[in-house]
Amino acid sequence: MLLTDEEKRMLAGEYGPGVQRSLDLLVKLGDSFGAERMARISYGHAMYDVIPEDFWGLITEGAKPLTKVTTHPAYQPEQWKEWGITSGSRADEFIMEHQRKLNTVHRLGWLLTETCAEYLLGIIPRKGEIVAMSGSCMQVASNSLFGASVDRAGHLCSLASCISGRIPIMGLMLPENRYAQILVELDDLDVADWTDSHYSCLGYYVGEQVSGLRNVAVTGLSPNIPFDFARALVIPLPTSGAVTLCHIVGTTPEASTLEEALGNRKPEQVIKLGKGELTDTWRRLNVWNDDVVEHVAFGCPHCTIDEIGRIAALLEGKTLKASLLIGASVPVVALARQQGYVDTIEKAGGHFLSCCPSISNPFLHPNIAGERRAKSAATDSARAAHYIARVCGAKTFFGTKEECVDAAISGRWKGRELKWK
Repeated sequence: MLLTDEEKRMLAGEYGPGVQRSLDLLVKLGDSFGAERMARISYGHAMYDVIPEDFWGLITEGAKPLTKVTTHPAYQPEQWKEWGITSGSRADEFIMEHQRKLNTVHRLGWLLTETCAEYLLGIIPRKGEIVAMSGSCMQVASNSLFGASVDRAGHLCSLASCISGRIPIMGLMLPENRYAQILVELDDLDVADWTDSHYSCLGYYVGEQVSGLRNVAVTGLSPNIPFDFARALVIPLPTSGAVTLCHIVGTTPEASTLEEALGNRKPEQVIKLGKGELTDTWRRLNVWNDDVVEHVAFGCPHCTIDEIGRIAALLEGKTLKASLLIGASVPVVALARQQGYVDTIEKAGGHFLSCCPSISNPFLHPNIAGERRAKSAATDSARAAHYIARVCGAKTFFGTKEECVDAAISGRWKGRELKWK
C-alpha cells in the first residue's frame, strides 16, 4: 500500500503507540482487500462500551485527537442501578469499566453524541464524503440516505480509523462499487396507508433475500417518500442480511432514476415481492406463544422528536403495566422535555436512555437484569424484533406504534396482522 510521509511516521510510532497500532491494523486490512492507499476521513463514529477493555487500552494508548469523532449508543450502567434493574458487583464492574473508558473519550475530545442516528442532531455527511463508522445502522443510513462513502467495517477497524484519522480506500468508498446489483420490485402493493412498521418489514424481507455484500435498488415506491419511511426501509437490511447500500429510486441521492442506481447495467437479480412474502415476514418476526407483554421498546434506530410526540399523545393520562424504554439521543430527549413529551411519558411509567433499546436494553439483557429481565417485549421495529428475539432470547411482538403503546398500557398484545393492500 502506498503511504504518505505522515502515514509512514504514524506507522513508525512518532504519533504514539495507539496510532501506530491503529494504522498497522488498517494497513493489513487494506492489503488483504487490495487497497492501494489510505484516505483521510472527514470524521469518525465509534463505539466504545462493547470494545474489550484490553484492546481499548492498546488502541488508545498515547493517542491524541486527530479527527472529529462522534459516539455510538453506550450502556449507561449508572442508570440501570438507579432504576433497580440490576444490583451488586456486576453492576459495579460495568460502572467502573464504563467510567474508565469515558475518561479516555474525554481525553480524546470525542463528541458524546451517544446515538445511532446522529443525523437527527444535524451531523449529516455530504454525498461522497468519506466517513469511518461503527454500527451497521449508521453505515446503511449514511450510504443510502445521504450518499456518503462508508464501507462495511467492524467495531475494531472503525475504532482504528477514528484513532488514526485514516481508512483504506476499498469497498463502498470506490464509486464503481456503489451501483445496485439487485433490483427489488413491488408486486401489486398499494403503499398509500403504510406505516413505518410496513416499510421496516419490507426492508427486513429484502435483506434476507440478498446474499453477500451486494447493493439493492428498490423501485415502485412514490418519489421522495418521507424520511422516516425511507429510514425504516433501509435500517433492517444489514440485520437480516448484509446489505450496506440501498437505492430507493426517486428518493435517495444516487438514485434519481433506476438507470442511475444500476449504473446503466442490467441487474444480476430481480426480487419481486407481494402480500404473501410480507405477510410471512411479519409472522416470522412475531415470536410468541401467549399474549403477555412485559416490556415495550422503541428507538431502534433512535427515535425522532416526532415519534416521541406520537408516543406521548398515546400515553396522555395513562399508566403502564409493562416497562417501556425509548432509545433517543440526549439532545432529542432534551427537546422532548421542553415540549412536555418526557413528562407525559415518565408520568405513565416510561423511561428514556441513549442506549440501543434492542441489543443493550437493560430490561431485556440477561447479562444485565439477570432473573429480573423481561421475558417478552413488543416493538415497532423489525431490526429490534430480530435482536430482541435472537440476542436477548425474549418472546417478541412486532407491530405498529399504536399497538405497542396499547400493549404497554394493558400488558397484553392485541395487535393484528399487518395489512398489505
